[in-house]
Amino acid sequence: MQTRTKCGWVAAGWMVWLGVACGSLPGQDVAYVPKAGQTFDYGIEFRIMERTEGERNPIQVRQRCRLRFVVSESDSNEWSGTYRTIPFRGNKLMSSKEALATYHRRTRESYEAGPSNHFGPAPPDPGMARLQQVASQRAAAVQKEQQRRILYELERYPGLFQFCEGEITCTRSGAMRGRGSVGTLPFAAGPVAGLVFLQLPKDGKTQSGFSTRSVGKLNLVSSSSDQVAKSDLSVLSLLTPRESSQDAHLAFDREVEISGGVTAGNKLTLSGSGMWEFSTEMGMPYAGSVDYQIEGASYVGKADQFDLRIGFHYLDPVRAMLFDNDLLPTMDAFDASNLPRLTMKQQSEMTKHWEPRPKRSSYRPNLAVGVQLVQIASNSAPPPANSKLQRLLEERLRDESDWKEDIHFESILSRWDSIRKAATKFPREWSDPSGSFTIQAMLQSVDQASVSLLRLDTRQVISVPLEKLSDEDVEFARTFGVRDQGS
Repeated sequence: MQTRTKCGWVAAGWMVWLGVACGSLPGQDVAYVPKAGQTFDYGIEFRIMERTEGERNPIQVRQRCRLRFVVSESDSNEWSGTYRTIPFRGNKLMSSKEALATYHRRTRESYEAGPSNHFGPAPPDPGMARLQQVASQRAAAVQKEQQRRILYELERYPGLFQFCEGEITCTRSGAMRGRGSVGTLPFAAGPVAGLVFLQLPKDGKTQSGFSTRSVGKLNLVSSSSDQVAKSDLSVLSLLTPRESSQDAHLAFDREVEISGGVTAGNKLTLSGSGMWEFSTEMGMPYAGSVDYQIEGASYVGKADQFDLRIGFHYLDPVRAMLFDNDLLPTMDAFDASNLPRLTMKQQSEMTKHWEPRPKRSSYRPNLAVGVQLVQIASNSAPPPANSKLQRLLEERLRDESDWKEDIHFESILSRWDSIRKAATKFPREWSDPSGSFTIQAMLQSVDQASVSLLRLDTRQVISVPLEKLSDEDVEFARTFGVRDQGS
């Protein structure tokens, strides 16, 4: 019977990647050559989905963090600097190490203290008392399992769930060394600081594609004991050039195979495909993602088959705005499939629930409905900027006589404002209803009958009647556009 395992990297001091990269035929030079004094921010996202069939709910994890590199020195052979991660808790960026440490400590104390009575004193009726006891035991078990998982993630995978920092040195071809917090990632995905980098050909030629092979050490921790078995780990990556959507960028399709654990009596395999994009202008990676299928490893001591997506993207200020608001850092963030639109019914329900009422009013808003509406508003696209709902929340926030809902209103309005601002920073294709005429332009403002667009080819602002645009473009303009403040 195979022992279920938990997997992590073993590193001497910090981390050392040993790699061989093979390339052929002259092509575009690729090398990690950032300039001293530069800062590079990346958004990292892990998505884990259990594939094991069973009666219980499958394990699902979506965790994100920010990864920042600050380059202190750089020459033709290597660069060195510092790295730091900032984790998210839910969909919010953690404010400080101290806040996370307090959360960690309180979760540990509550877990070790055991469950509390969730339902108060037992009722006098024996039958009702037994039902209450069963319900209380179930609630306590759920709470304890949630706390166990939180502690497991915080303590085993600090790269995603905790603040990590250290020093790093990277050669122009991607061999790395450093010291500090390793930042171990789930499923032998490596240290967090090395996630965005691949081993490059030493001559930098990538026109015909290239392959990389990295070797490392792997810890296999039994889920039924604290015993640790050590094994070799092999990572093979094959990259094939593909067309890039941006100038000064090189893009590649990527195939990956990760295997290890055989010498320790277990077998871990990860096979996946994805993409990797490099900016020759920055001299650093730009974006990448891989979808893996995993066999032979558990998460929180459960299951052994998973789908895993690992993705990263360079964050300029606009993309950082999207990422920090729990959105994709690309133009796709504005698609209705990724950012649901508020329906007229939802807007009407929110307006009715949140509108102020006289103190003697007999109407009492349902608290559960209020929580649900806040959640919907916090995960949807903004309503039109001149909508009744928008005006209501702004008025409620200005009214200092009732501050109970202000924290929700301020957060919702801030998110909507950030999304609208970001929508004006991304170029998109605009077309007429027939699709025969198109231009690349950025949204500037909108009014009742027209939209102002900044053309990319001439850098001129033009006014286009809404009736001359496709239905999709009209919907985009009305959802994300704001009135010109000068009009």
